[in-house]
Amino acid sequence: MRTNAAMRSLLGSAVFAADQPTVPELEQDTLDAGWTVEPSGALLLVAHRPKRVHDIPAEALGEGEYEINDVHVSLDDLGREKVEFLPRAASRGLYFARRMLAAARGLPGSETLQAAVAIHVDVDDEDFALQGATIRFFSRRGSYPQWFEDLEAYTREAIAVLDLSASTT
Repeated sequence: MRTNAAMRSLLGSAVFAADQPTVPELEQDTLDAGWTVEPSGALLLVAHRPKRVHDIPAEALGEGEYEINDVHVSLDDLGREKVEFLPRAASRGLYFARRMLAAARGLPGSETLQAAVAIHVDVDDEDFALQGATIRFFSRRGSYPQWFEDLEAYTREAIAVLDLSASTT
């Protein structure tokens, strides 16, 4: 797992280690639905798969997966006024990502599957209370998002990029 300084700070919190992550009901439905492999080889979350998927060309698999496999995990129940909010948000986002990666294990193309977990940490932003955890899944096949190469460029988000080795079984 690669992280930026903001995520490392959240992961270093004592509160984080003691927190048992949970997943809200809607996101649990995404976990339960799992993955599908499209005829093009694209790995798509069943719950986020559009009704009409146009064939994603081999040269753009990762990019196409990134656009479709975009999950907003609610943080509404975590109590934003508490100092534990951001570490608990990171815990929830990472827990969800690890579970989805584990569910993809063994699918064709999953050996290059990655998850980018983002937690908004700019508490001075007026929209801070509306933020959730954002998790996007994509494989490193064809063109794929390369803006996660320099995670320190993200100063308003705690970022972690995980692969199958970070997943739980």
